Amino acid sequence: MAAPKENLVALDGLRFGLAIYLVLFHTFKNYPEIESIPWLHSLLSLGFFSTSAFFVLSGFLLTHVYLGRKQQAIAKRDFFIKRLTSLYPIHIFALVLAIPLAMTASGSLGSVMVDHNVNGWSSIAPDTTAYALSFQGLLANIGLNLTLLQAWNPCYTLFNQPAWSLSALLFFYICFPYMAPRLNATRRPTLLLLAVCVLYAIPAFYMFFSNTVTPMAHGLMHRNPIIRLPEFLSGILLYALYRARPAWLSTLLSPNGKRATTVFIVACFVATALLYRFVGGQWYYLVHNGLLLPSQLALVLLCADANWQLGTTARQWLSRLGVASLSIFALHIPLQMVASKVEKVLYASWEVMTTSAPISEIAQIAISADRSIWMYPVYMSVLLVSCILFQEKVVTRTRDMLRARLLPRKQRKSAYPHHADSK
Repeated sequence: MAAPKENLVALDGLRFGLAIYLVLFHTFKNYPEIESIPWLHSLLSLGFFSTSAFFVLSGFLLTHVYLGRKQQAIAKRDFFIKRLTSLYPIHIFALVLAIPLAMTASGSLGSVMVDHNVNGWSSIAPDTTAYALSFQGLLANIGLNLTLLQAWNPCYTLFNQPAWSLSALLFFYICFPYMAPRLNATRRPTLLLLAVCVLYAIPAFYMFFSNTVTPMAHGLMHRNPIIRLPEFLSGILLYALYRARPAWLSTLLSPNGKRATTVFIVACFVATALLYRFVGGQWYYLVHNGLLLPSQLALVLLCADANWQLGTTARQWLSRLGVASLSIFALHIPLQMVASKVEKVLYASWEVMTTSAPISEIAQIAISADRSIWMYPVYMSVLLVSCILFQEKVVTRTRDMLRARLLPRKQRKSAYPHHADSK
C-alpha cells in the first residue's frame, strides 16, 4: 500500500506545542500564584511528557524524510553532517549564554551550585541538597557540554539543564542510519512496536518494585540516552506502521476512532497529573519511562493524520514556529534567567526612585525582589521572537555555512528542509 502523506503542518504545530509546554513547566508553574492553584500546578508539572513525545516525533519525522520514499540506505557521512550542523549551533550558542549565568546564579561569582533533579515528585531521591561544584568538576562538565555528551552524566544537569535532550538527540541521530532502515522495513511493525514499548518499561518496573532509588539511578532513568532510546525507536516504528496502514489502524483513524484516541490521550495526561498531586514517589518512573508512551505515540499519530485547512500565512507561521522548537528547548532557561535579573533590577530601580531607599541598596533590593506573574507575557513574547530570529538568522546561517564547506553541493539541502534540517 502506498505511504500516506503526513500533514507536516500539524506536526509543526505539535512540535511548537510541546516546546511551549516545556517552557511553562520550567518557568511558569513555580510562580506562587500558580502553586496556589493545585490542579493547574499539577497539569503544568509533567514536562517529561513533552520531551518524550518530542523524541517519538523526531524518530517519526526523520524516517519520513529519509525513508518515506522507500530508500533502504542512508549516506551516513552526509546524514551525520546534516544532523550535527543543525543541532550543534543551537547548543553551543545557548551554552555560551548559559555558562556565565550559571556561574553568577548562586550569588557568588564562579561558584556553580548543583543538585539532583527529581522533577517535583516527592520521595524519589534520598539526597537533593544543593552543593558547590569543584573546579575539576566544573572543567569536566564544560567538556561534556562542549561535546554534547552531558546527558551521559547521571548525577546532575549543569549550565543549561534542558539541553540534555539535545545531547540525547545526538546519540539518537548516530543510531538512526544503522537502525532505521531495518526497523522501517519490518513486515510486523505492530509486534515490534509493542516489543519496544515493553522493553522500555522494564527498567521502570524494576525501579517501581525495588524501591531502592539513588540519585544516580534517578539520573539514568531521567536522561540516559540508551535508556531513552526506545522512545526514538518507537517513532521510527510508528512511521512504518502508519505507512503499512493495517486494518485496525484505519479503524483507529476513523472519526470515531480519533475521538476515542483523543479521550485516551487526555485521560492519560490527567491521570498522571493526579498521580503527581496525590501519590508521587516511585510512580514517577512508571509514567516517565513507559506507561505514557502509548499516549505519546497516539498523539503523534493523530497529528500525522490530521487535515488542517489553513491559509498560506498560517501554514508559513506554523512552519517557522515548528522549526524554532529546538531553539525554544535550548534557550528558554537562559533567557528566563536574563529576564529574572532584568525584572528585579527594574523593580529595585523603581523602588529607589519612588521611596527613600538609598541607591547603595539597589543590589540588595533586587536580590530580595519577587518576580511578577503579570510580566510573564512579556517574557513569553521576547522568548518567541528571540528564538525565531535566533533560528533563522543565526542557526540557519551557521548551518548553511558549515554545510557549504563539508557537503557536496547536491547534498546541502534536504528534500524537506523545514523538517529534516530543523531536526
